[in-house]
Amino acid sequence: MAGPVASVLLPSKMSVERVAALRAGISRIADEVRGDDFWLDQRPFILTVGPEYPEAISEHLEAGLPEVLGWSPEDVVSFAAMCKDDQDHRLLARLCIDLAEAEGGVIDFGGRLAIGPQLDGLQDDKPVRVENPGGVMGVLFVTARSYYGDVALARSWLRHPSFHMVK
Repeated sequence: MAGPVASVLLPSKMSVERVAALRAGISRIADEVRGDDFWLDQRPFILTVGPEYPEAISEHLEAGLPEVLGWSPEDVVSFAAMCKDDQDHRLLARLCIDLAEAEGGVIDFGGRLAIGPQLDGLQDDKPVRVENPGGVMGVLFVTARSYYGDVALARSWLRHPSFHMVK
């Protein structure tokens, strides 16, 4: 059964060279690679470069994410864990952290975490930026659509006793 999925929103489009470097990096750490499928510690994952559907980037913009980020996402890279054990959640977080750090992006957790404010999902909800939510160091960006975090938040969340990626 499929596990958690998370994305890294990027401030610029992925060039052919950057995609090749990403794939080469995955090949270096993976047990096996078959196209967009790869295995880390014998755990299956899927890589997707680019938005899942044409409106995906504009939905982040419409949710007001640029207001709290200070920049507009232009591209996205997603990772899907194909299993849902704790190890899969942790490996997924590491993949996102490494890419977000290398590319200057933020992690889209794909839903709500157990930290930070809960918006009610109404379209008129204003996005918020929360420093060190629930004692987790870093910055959490909350829109009615999803929770997003900087690299420091994702690292700190990974060490938190309630850690999990969103399923």
